[in-house]
Amino acid sequence: MMHRRMLLSCAVLAAAALVWAPSSAQAAYAVNVYDDGVLQGGITTFVSGNSLVFFGSTTHFSISNGSGLSNNPGTSGGSTLSLSSNQQINTTFGAAGGSHTIRIEISQDGWTSPTGTPLTLSSSAGGSFDYVAGTNPTATQSVLSTYQGFLDNTNALFGQPGAGSTPIQTASASSNSPGTTPLVFSPGTSTSNTVPGGTPFSMTDVLTFNFTLGAGSGQATANVSASTVASVPAPAGVVLALVSAPFLGIGAWLRRRRNVVA
Repeated sequence: MMHRRMLLSCAVLAAAALVWAPSSAQAAYAVNVYDDGVLQGGITTFVSGNSLVFFGSTTHFSISNGSGLSNNPGTSGGSTLSLSSNQQINTTFGAAGGSHTIRIEISQDGWTSPTGTPLTLSSSAGGSFDYVAGTNPTATQSVLSTYQGFLDNTNALFGQPGAGSTPIQTASASSNSPGTTPLVFSPGTSTSNTVPGGTPFSMTDVLTFNFTLGAGSGQATANVSASTVASVPAPAGVVLALVSAPFLGIGAWLRRRRNVVA
């Protein structure tokens, strides 16, 4: 009877601990949109877990189906923060023409890694450019796009330290007739850099589009898929152990075989 009472008391205490224990803080997850360097307030954002959706209009652009995705707090394979490929960036200044820039920043904090461990930060991007003809069928429309990933081991949301970034990638396209043109980013599909680790840290994706449209242009559209990954390099000792394990097994088998024959 005493034993059952002790078990019941322990169960009650455990349940109370679960109910009253403080929950872990939810990582901040947000998007900022700038039009010609001015932060825009008309962007609607929804966050559900590690998924983010945003849309709205700025002075010279409209965004539909904007989205982000992460795997915070990360996995053994790495921590990933992505801009989804289904977002559409549309110009709204084709009739007047001109040159304007939109910058999209998606950021999340609260990522973790072993303290003092250097991380390999890599980024990749790809997309397309298209437009609808306007009142001037010979008007040229062009876009210059850049992408860069950042890791800030002070855990600041939208932190963009120079020592914690991947090399910037660029892509451009130009046309005076409607049609889809690939945006091929240079220096290649992926760039990487070794940055300081630490716990915790933030990750930020920064994507920009500079559209130049002739007067009488139609609506230009850009679509880009981009992601940044922070991975922990495998220690040399682990790699050596993985490589030598099969040979160690063979050596043990040969020793056992000699003992049996003797």
